[in-house]
Amino acid sequence: MQILIKNKLNESELFRIKRMKEVIKTTHPHGHKDYLEIIYLQAGAGTHQIDFNRFPVKPHSLYLVMPGQIHSWELTEIPKGYVVMVQKDFLLDHPFYEALFQTFPLAFPSGFELAHIHQTILDLFRNMETEYEQRNRNYQAIIQTYIQLLLNLLKREVKSDDRPVLPGLLKDFFSLVDAQFKTNHEVGDYARQLNTTAKTLNTTCRKTVDRTAGEIISERLTTESKKMLLYSFQNLKEIAYELGFADPSHFNKFFKRQTGVLPSVYRKGIS
Repeated sequence: MQILIKNKLNESELFRIKRMKEVIKTTHPHGHKDYLEIIYLQAGAGTHQIDFNRFPVKPHSLYLVMPGQIHSWELTEIPKGYVVMVQKDFLLDHPFYEALFQTFPLAFPSGFELAHIHQTILDLFRNMETEYEQRNRNYQAIIQTYIQLLLNLLKREVKSDDRPVLPGLLKDFFSLVDAQFKTNHEVGDYARQLNTTAKTLNTTCRKTVDRTAGEIISERLTTESKKMLLYSFQNLKEIAYELGFADPSHFNKFFKRQTGVLPSVYRKGIS
């Protein structure tokens, strides 16, 4: 996929907060270079596309654009709000470090509607902006604390306190899947790399996340398939081979089994 990767932070800049540009605009799909973007809008209208999910832009919306995600704007009213950009190193010892920079599976949804707690959220962004601009003693630690509070409020929204703590085996498995899913579709291969058996890996997956290891691999493949169908100019044969399928017919069967439609139908529908 030929997607522009933007880097708005300087090499030594670990954190930045700024006001959203108050202009009506449509942007081309793009990603960000290894940093997290948190966007909170007090006002605005239109749509915000993040990967293959399309969110309405409305007052008191918050969006998380994770490293590796692709997003674009189609704004129809002037937006007003804040954009926070966070490098990994800024949150190295932060309680949410793993969750924020874990690209698969995503720990948080990409979009939130927060009208019911908008004043609390707005105060957090205003306080972060004040600390960033004044840069008094310990300002970075204080901003990190505000980010922690923000994310705990978002956890409350998705009721993610009920989510299980992942054992080390699953963390390692998710990391391997994210790195190898295009070339490795076999549970047994992952199990061997993790010095365990396919049975143990499947049992751990079922017990912790109520899915088999194979279903997790398929989920990662499906997510990438949808992104490629939406953003790339590759034909279906090229996409199939890039994702490690022996031929397009195997890809067609896989995609229809996962989504209920053929990839050609999906691409036509979202275009």
